[in-house]
Amino acid sequence: MLRTARIARPWVLSTRASHSSAASPPPPRPPRRAPPVETDDLCIPLRAPYAIADYLPAPGQSPSLDRATLLKLHRLAALEPPATEDEWAQLADLDELVAIVQAVRDVDTSVLGIAPGEMVDARVRAEPRPVDWSASASAAQQGAATAQDPPEARGQALLKLAKRTEGAYYVAPMPDNVRTRKRSSSSEEAPLSEDEY
Repeated sequence: MLRTARIARPWVLSTRASHSSAASPPPPRPPRRAPPVETDDLCIPLRAPYAIADYLPAPGQSPSLDRATLLKLHRLAALEPPATEDEWAQLADLDELVAIVQAVRDVDTSVLGIAPGEMVDARVRAEPRPVDWSASASAAQQGAATAQDPPEARGQALLKLAKRTEGAYYVAPMPDNVRTRKRSSSSEEAPLSEDEY
């Protein structure tokens, strides 16, 4: 049984103007519908709704590097250059991937109010919050986070809570099947017996 999935389009805004009772309301518009997408019983599309090839530039328009430049890049990266024509063909296939990356870099962010070169906050949350990306702001946030922690949960005080320590390190219990040389503990407990390793 095939169903058609409804595709949400958040970029389409539907606004309704309020009309006074004296004026006649405008005739209802038919609802806009997305083209139907055939799905199976679990609402999984039977065919991909888009193809990466749609986003690739036409052949001949993608940026390409000549062999001399590629040889120089291989030498600078201390890599072996392609030796056969098949290897050169594989490098030519990378031109399509370079075109995809270039298309992502060329996205017009001015419609979002973001200047070219400005960092985009792509985190997902209910309400957008401004983020100060400067180094001083991150240091202040880090300082605020440590100021909120209780003082006994930091540094040497936390180390003193451990049952077994060795110097400034925690000592984890050893599994039964691992045998090592005996260690002495720097905590107040007696040294570990060989059975405790």
